[in-house]
Amino acid sequence: MAAAATAAEGVPSRGPPGEVIHLNVGGKRFSTSRQTLTWIPDSFFSSLLSGRISTLKDETGAIFIDRDPTVFAPILNFLRTKELDPRGVHGSSLLHEAQFYGLTPLVLPLQFVACSCGRSWTDLPVETSSSMVTCPHQRACSEIC
Repeated sequence: MAAAATAAEGVPSRGPPGEVIHLNVGGKRFSTSRQTLTWIPDSFFSSLLSGRISTLKDETGAIFIDRDPTVFAPILNFLRTKELDPRGVHGSSLLHEAQFYGLTPLVLPLQFVACSCGRSWTDLPVETSSSMVTCPHQRACSEIC
């Protein structure tokens, strides 16, 4: 009985992989499954949902995370699809948040992304192709350089 009440409130008790978890990231609500959030071992989310990290809840019982919701949206989609679709999020912000959340499968490719012209990509929006992250100006840089 207590487990059902806890899950309904969005509290991170141990539960089934299909359990719906409600998040409030920087004031924006997100809902996803426990499985989506925890497939990367030792990540922020695995620690949060196992109880190793204490949680703060909003007035609806959703887990509150005081981070930028604009950057969180593509991170959550990465956790869902294992592909990155940042849609206008700057590379440096995305890398910083991926590091904060401990998402090694996302951090590693982001650390090695560079435009073919040698320019730093971290201040540019990034896009993906076949689960790889590339500079959106790579084609233009190749033509100019």
